[in-house]
Amino acid sequence: MDNYRQETLDEFIRLEGRGDSDAQEFCLSCRSESPWPPLFRCRDCLGTSLECGECTVAKHRDNPFHVLECWNRSFFVKVFLRELGLRIQLGHHWMSPCVNPRPGPCDFTVLHVNGIHNVCVDFCWCDHRVVPWKQLLRAELFPATVDQPKTCASFRLLEQFHALSGSGKISVYEYHNALKHLTDATGVSKLKCKYKSLLRLVRQFAHMKFTKRARRGSVPNGIETTIAGGLALRYLACPHPGINLPADWDLAPLEYQFLYMLILALDANFRLKNLYRSSWEKDPGLHMGLAHFVEPTRYLEHVRQYATQKDISSCSGFKTLSHAETKSAVGLRATGVGMVVCACHEVIRPLAIADLQRGERYCNMDYIALSALKDSTAEEYQVKTVFFSYDIVCQWKKKFRERMATFPPEMHIPSRIDLQYSVPKCHCKGHKLRCQCSFSMNIHTVGRTDGEGIERCWAEINVMANSTKEMGPGNRYDTLDVQFAWHNWKKIVGLGKSLVRRHVKARHKSSRHVGAFLALSEVLPDSSLKQDWTAEIEAWERDNSLPSPYFIDMKHLSEAQVVLTLKEEECQAALSDGVDIEDSSAMACIEVALTVEDLQRRIRQDLQDEKDEVSVGAAKDIQKKWIILQKHMLQLRNLQAEYMPCVKAKLRQTVLEYREIEHQMLWLPSELDRMLWEKGCFLGVVVIEATLREAQCRDALSSLCSTLRARHSLFSKRNKNFQGQKQNTRVADTARRLDKQCRLAGAKYKAARAALKTLRGAGPWEDELRELHVSDMSSLHGSVLEIDNEDDLEGSVSGSCSNRTRREVGEGHREISWIWLQEGALGDSSDEGLTQAVKLEWLKSRARAHRWREECLLLTEEKRRVRETLLHTAHLWDSRGSSWEELEPSQVEGVRAHAARQAAVFRSVSEHFRVLWNLPEEEVVAMNDDEDSEADPDECRANNVVEQHV
Repeated sequence: MDNYRQETLDEFIRLEGRGDSDAQEFCLSCRSESPWPPLFRCRDCLGTSLECGECTVAKHRDNPFHVLECWNRSFFVKVFLRELGLRIQLGHHWMSPCVNPRPGPCDFTVLHVNGIHNVCVDFCWCDHRVVPWKQLLRAELFPATVDQPKTCASFRLLEQFHALSGSGKISVYEYHNALKHLTDATGVSKLKCKYKSLLRLVRQFAHMKFTKRARRGSVPNGIETTIAGGLALRYLACPHPGINLPADWDLAPLEYQFLYMLILALDANFRLKNLYRSSWEKDPGLHMGLAHFVEPTRYLEHVRQYATQKDISSCSGFKTLSHAETKSAVGLRATGVGMVVCACHEVIRPLAIADLQRGERYCNMDYIALSALKDSTAEEYQVKTVFFSYDIVCQWKKKFRERMATFPPEMHIPSRIDLQYSVPKCHCKGHKLRCQCSFSMNIHTVGRTDGEGIERCWAEINVMANSTKEMGPGNRYDTLDVQFAWHNWKKIVGLGKSLVRRHVKARHKSSRHVGAFLALSEVLPDSSLKQDWTAEIEAWERDNSLPSPYFIDMKHLSEAQVVLTLKEEECQAALSDGVDIEDSSAMACIEVALTVEDLQRRIRQDLQDEKDEVSVGAAKDIQKKWIILQKHMLQLRNLQAEYMPCVKAKLRQTVLEYREIEHQMLWLPSELDRMLWEKGCFLGVVVIEATLREAQCRDALSSLCSTLRARHSLFSKRNKNFQGQKQNTRVADTARRLDKQCRLAGAKYKAARAALKTLRGAGPWEDELRELHVSDMSSLHGSVLEIDNEDDLEGSVSGSCSNRTRREVGEGHREISWIWLQEGALGDSSDEGLTQAVKLEWLKSRARAHRWREECLLLTEEKRRVRETLLHTAHLWDSRGSSWEELEPSQVEGVRAHAARQAAVFRSVSEHFRVLWNLPEEEVVAMNDDEDSEADPDECRANNVVEQHV
């Protein structure tokens, strides 16, 4: 903007004057010598031409709320059309004036999007008139009262506030202040406060919109006949028998019945408190029990029966219940709210929200859950399975049906409906291990549903917490119902993009994880293990009352065992470093060279670890290794002179510098040009190095796997048993030694593989001995079906990684590193501890493959259900296009037009979704939420980078 901001400022300043109209002598509209000179311009009309007063009033008979400016020979001042004599005639078009107008109040006020206007109105008082408040409504002005209205708001203002409140969560108070600022930013004018009037207007307008969208204006006595929850927006993708399910859905095979399972998420939110302000008598809700909140009278009668109920938790890992009675309720009508949503699409269900009086108690949450299920447990809409996701489900599910027996019969869940339970993924790690292994959503047939969608709903609605906390009970219910309806509509119209994006991702992930599971099954040490484990897990999936196969009491190595293993490996390395090579063969030449290379690598690693400050002990150890290295180097040079004559010239140039010996080139065949080692090395030297390099690769992978197992075992034991600084410091020292072993094994493998590729070139061997990346150096094990990766708990060997590479975290995205798919990496089934660890990882790999496959099937079914529901809704609107006897002709047309328009809206959304879902995959991947943005592409990329770190 630096290039043109001064010019832009100049144009802003130019608009303060008359611009091109400075020499205008007559009105451009009437082009006559009017007694009023052309001094007026409209701030809301396009253009800045000046007109006379008469023409300005004539042009604004249909736009009486535009704001004018008048040139006072020096600058423009703000004027209103009322000051120029404009009167608003109600009940008639301005071209057919009323024969018997009656002036309205002299201080009649209209709230419009551009400010607060004092206007002159004339009500129609003809023989066929309607009452004044209806005249206002027919002019799209909503009166604050039906009894002698003096204040009203334009429909455009109410629609704008509805959109701003839904998108930006602004309050009526803030919006009213903005209107006052637009009217007079200086505060000089004495504007009457219309805040309370605007409160009523906004609330009443939202209520009428609720009833209109719910087809209550398309049936006789629509508002009186509204059923409980009838004003809530319906969910498109959830299974609804008789509406969006196939005729034979209940005959589906057992393995496909999950497609027709209702998956719900239940949770409480303690941010949405409510103080004792006003009362239900003084501030009743306009649609209590007709939208998302339950009917409060019956609900409170139920809750009062359990004033002293104690809900005891036996899961020490999650203590929500133990804190339920300790929630402070002094001065609060509600300590929070409980809610049920569709766990897959985060759509809030009808009659699924209620206040909590004292924490998250069973008596509250039971009522909310049963109320939210009324639609799906009715005889004509009954599903076969309901799946609950709840952060304390391990406790809540106990005796749930027994507690349900105390509720009215119409709220009971029929016994033929199967109830299943799970804990949301992010909450699962807060539970005991046994709970995790039974209730993790990673092991149930729910696709990739995480159960945390309700938390995302809370994050959006919590912005309203401060304003609703001070509201009366009825106003709070109405306000939150509007916000929930806005949330649902956004979710509904966003299904087109979200489902197709998830489907593309699921297809790719399913292919990868199924392939990974099959690869792991092929390398199991015993072929019978797969059959045994498959039979065990399938039996548990049919009957969850059996012991969970995922619950394996892992035996971890003690710290002493890990340290002993490390010392043994270091002793073996020292012994191999000090052995004299008596054999003078070509094989001995290469063996000595590889020994020297390994010793160089160790010294370089030691120096790197001690680069800040070398202790006396470490310096002595390094000095000993230098002496041993120098000895081996001399042996190597003598052997090379005999078996590799081509490097004699290079050896003469080499100076044995005592402190640089760990960086000297060894001049093995893999470090020479091909022509040089083909002609200047003894026959077999190259083949010997290639053979030993391959063996070196396999040894390095074996050492890496062993060290990673020890590392995981150490951290698992620490997390389970160790407390205090002393123990953790000792573990940290051992962990550093293990990390060093991992780095050495990785460096050894990379060097050996690079040499092997130089000697053999590209070939099939690369499919087995792949290139090793830092991300491949991961443990086979991991936390039992937790959302966190092992690297998140223990710290990665490679250190931190960028946000972009850490975006897809969780058990469902974790892949087994290829280093564990090598022959022998999983043991020979003689080690019971390793076999149990392999079993657990095999089960988790199977679960990942199944969940992604289910996700593909579920998304295909959901896309079908969405279109079916949209078309069904369109047909419902078509059926509402007929009138009844009491209606006037103008109302008949309105009923038909509204029904036709709504039907067209739902059909257009259905067609839009169909087009999106048929796009090529590459267009879906490149799809952007803001495709019409005109911002500079470089600037967009910069903004994306910033957003990734927010």
